[in-house]
Amino acid sequence: MSKRRKSFMLGCVMISSISLLAACGGSKSGEEEVKTPAVTQEPTEVYFLSTSTYWWDEATFMKEFGEPLQKKYPHIIPKTIKLTGMNTKTMEGLIAAKQPIDVILAANASYLLYLKPYEFSADIEPFIKQNKVDLNRFTPEFIDMNRKLGEGKLIGLPLQDSPTQILYNKGIFNKFGVPYPPHDQWTWDEMFAMANKVTRMDGNQQYYGVRMHPTFFRRSPHSLEFVDPKTKKAVFNNELGKQVAEMYLKQYEKSDIPGLAPDGAKMFFEDRVLAMWMGLGASYNDPKRYVGLEWDMAPIPVLPERGHISVQPYPDYMYLSSTSKHKDLAVQAMEFFTSDSFQMERSKNAYTTPLKSSQIKAAFGQNAELFNGKNISAMSPLKYAPATTYDQYMNQAAAIIIPKHVHNVRDGKTDLNTALRQAEEEVNQYIEANQK
Repeated sequence: MSKRRKSFMLGCVMISSISLLAACGGSKSGEEEVKTPAVTQEPTEVYFLSTSTYWWDEATFMKEFGEPLQKKYPHIIPKTIKLTGMNTKTMEGLIAAKQPIDVILAANASYLLYLKPYEFSADIEPFIKQNKVDLNRFTPEFIDMNRKLGEGKLIGLPLQDSPTQILYNKGIFNKFGVPYPPHDQWTWDEMFAMANKVTRMDGNQQYYGVRMHPTFFRRSPHSLEFVDPKTKKAVFNNELGKQVAEMYLKQYEKSDIPGLAPDGAKMFFEDRVLAMWMGLGASYNDPKRYVGLEWDMAPIPVLPERGHISVQPYPDYMYLSSTSKHKDLAVQAMEFFTSDSFQMERSKNAYTTPLKSSQIKAAFGQNAELFNGKNISAMSPLKYAPATTYDQYMNQAAAIIIPKHVHNVRDGKTDLNTALRQAEEEVNQYIEANQK
């Protein structure tokens, strides 16, 4: 992808709905009093873009988002931008066509790919203050992570988190007479010990204990900084980096060669030879995948030595488009989508809330038969790990380069010290080649 900075901002768009001066109280002598204009009540189209398939289907978008929004704010006419795919050319095509865009939904990696290079996000802090949005309602790590994406500025509000739980196959535990994973807190050591108990051969069939998606490196409970944000140098070839890699590799203890296959979802849902699956990123809400599977959920383990924290969040954020001509209405929509009432319905429909509310969390999956009788308390950690710096270099390191080299250790191609050294060299080469 080209690293050229492309600015398609609509000139100097004045944010007319913001006043940095107090609207209440008298103006100083000799100064003109400045008042914040009210949000327009004229029927206005507001355009929503998702960098994944999430909002691409108009009927689904209207049912889940558009209709509730219009019911609350009749003056907002919600429009979704229908796409068949998303890549750099798609984004540049939208820009070239001058497609109106007001709110953009994106996970962290998508933000770095499709928004930041085009300066497509805007500081929402003034709107937050103007609308008196209470950020204390949110789980703090979600807000902290967005500020790090925005280099200190708040540029988005979280809509939902990625799945943060372990799915487990009761049948495998029953087969070997091993107790199910606990429904409350447990440690990583306890999880791996249990995984080893169900990593067994039964007849001609090999069963495996646990698999974790490589997203683990981006959501590490150790909150490892892979790249120093000031020096722009890789900083993970150290004892903590080794500890994180060893934690990831521990899932392959006692595994045979076929068990090294990276597709844990296939092992769990299709082959049904995996006892525990920690997906960490993808959603598994399709009931068809669970037909004939006796399953439940357990929480992600915690680190007692770090205050019983779990993993870092990985939310989908709603961003205010820098090109929006209706920023006040766009933020009004974002505020509604993070309201208690809307998030309660989202939670009932099996989406993980970014809010602190225990009542909203407890309502998870009430409208989804798939989750009836399941341990829904596992869906949200009691305490997330602190958010690390999240930028282009960290994403390349944690999502691509480090997993590649650590998998070489898994496959017996190298040792861990060599893998971390080679990974660090590759990350530094990437940084040097892509620094602006």
